Amino acid sequence: MIRRHRTSSRPSARLALLQVACAVAALAGCGGGGPDMLGTGTGGTAQTQSVLQTYITDNLATDYSKVWVSIRKITAVDASGTEVTLLDATAAPVVVNLSSLASVGQFLSTVKIPAGVYGEVRVTLDNSVQLVSLDGATTITAKLTATGTEFVVHVRNIDLDTAANGQLVLDFNLARFTYDPLTGLVTPTIEAPKPSDAFGKFVRQQAEVHGTVKSVDTTAQTLVIDDARLGSGIVVSLATDAVILDEASGKTVTLAGIAAGARVEIKGVVTPGTTTADPVTVTASVIHIEPANPAPGLVRVGGAGKVISVSGNLVTVALDEANFLPGANSVVVDVSTAEFEHGQLSDLSAGVGVAFRGTLSGTGTSAQVMATAIDVRGAPSQSDRQQNPGQTFSAVNGAIANLNPDGTFTVTVTRADGPVVVPGLYTVDASKATYMEGNASCLAAGAVVQAVGSLVNTTLTAKFMNVKGCAGETHSEPPPPAAPPPAASAASGAH
Repeated sequence: MIRRHRTSSRPSARLALLQVACAVAALAGCGGGGPDMLGTGTGGTAQTQSVLQTYITDNLATDYSKVWVSIRKITAVDASGTEVTLLDATAAPVVVNLSSLASVGQFLSTVKIPAGVYGEVRVTLDNSVQLVSLDGATTITAKLTATGTEFVVHVRNIDLDTAANGQLVLDFNLARFTYDPLTGLVTPTIEAPKPSDAFGKFVRQQAEVHGTVKSVDTTAQTLVIDDARLGSGIVVSLATDAVILDEASGKTVTLAGIAAGARVEIKGVVTPGTTTADPVTVTASVIHIEPANPAPGLVRVGGAGKVISVSGNLVTVALDEANFLPGANSVVVDVSTAEFEHGQLSDLSAGVGVAFRGTLSGTGTSAQVMATAIDVRGAPSQSDRQQNPGQTFSAVNGAIANLNPDGTFTVTVTRADGPVVVPGLYTVDASKATYMEGNASCLAAGAVVQAVGSLVNTTLTAKFMNVKGCAGETHSEPPPPAAPPPAASAASGAH
């Protein structure tokens, strides 16, 4: 049951904006020379400029399993009342499930604004908030204000000095949100804590790159992307076992198959430079080459989450991330014509993490996605499976028995885990894994871990790692949803 007022002392939900400033004189080192992204009120050309890179993050309170909001715009206001734009997503609002960003910094934008001190930030949200109950059975669509299509949250009395450090954190404090079921209104609370308190909790930083390929380096296995929001000169490298999918043909290609000028969509892990003058790099596990002439009228969507159930080619997914407001906790994904980037149909079972892209039909509980591509998180690619036919997609859950000198560690599994893993000792290589909860410093004898990746005999090469209870984020990786009973609707998401 959703309470009208909450006074919980649990961790709040943060929407953090990490803004790393560098002077305009060093603009080339910051990826300058691309699209001009000046905000309003920039003044004359002689005015000193700062480059700001914007991230969002979250630290979820536990009243709801999902809290979906749409961000239209973020602006900053100086002492004279001049307002500059940090993010403009008016045409296509950024849809965020705050609960999916626990300990994660989401790279949002890069802008050039006049250097100075800003005392207020204004966050414009769509006038719609979706609240999903803890069991996933109920989705409430609430509003922020009784009328209108948007709502502006004013965060005042801040001291954003772009010449000093250029860092700003906005804290969407879910523990202090209130929901009135009589009016259907949510009252948000946004604060501005010290950046060091928020940034120190980032387990990883991630980005979604949507842009034009500027150049390709097949020797270094990198490409450079110009993105209208993230800025120009984004350097993208390929993760081990990365897959590049040409959506026009539905085939996988090599890096050499990406031409300069192509439109791409990439999701990956962000590595900021050691100084503000260094370019941001993104390590991608999947790259989508978008069609030059997409079919008109189709609503193209993407999302990610955990499988609830599988019925033939229909996969019900409890959504953690999406670029659309889902209207329900889950969505049915038809994978009958989808290209599997990593994994295969037999890898899909309750609790497995997946990401998908495709076209959407219907809304709410009747929504269905016809997938063009699906990615089983942690599973080997088709080429990797061919080169190593003995490997199996699996997960190892248990306590670390010991850390080995070569950097691997041994995990004691005390019960059977799926069709592959049986009780015993397993060696885990997490040297190239992405940590979904915790980090490498959390690895110690006795720590409880979940490693997902490719298993050969009793050695698992992890692609994703969870270290339970580390970094204070005990709820950042909830248990997988239980499969519904046979008579239940596959799309209900109820237990």
